[in-house]
Amino acid sequence: MVGRPLYSKRCGAYARSTGLPCKAKALPNGKCRNHGGLSTGPKTAEGKLKSLMNLKYVKDKLKREATINIGEAPTRDTTI
Repeated sequence: MVGRPLYSKRCGAYARSTGLPCKAKALPNGKCRNHGGLSTGPKTAEGKLKSLMNLKYVKDKLKREATINIGEAPTRDTTI
């Protein structure tokens, strides 16, 4: 085995059902991916705008508005 598995940091979050600590490997912040170790979403206004622009609903709406602004014939459903 590579490294020292006995000395690796563990999550340690306690389960409500069993009362036993989590044995998953901890990330650098001390928690595993199941107990809050991964990203909790965008924090800044720029990051929130970026994530909003990745939504399919927003992309479709912007495309429809762009075609209306250009002067092309609007699609059947132009309101949302």
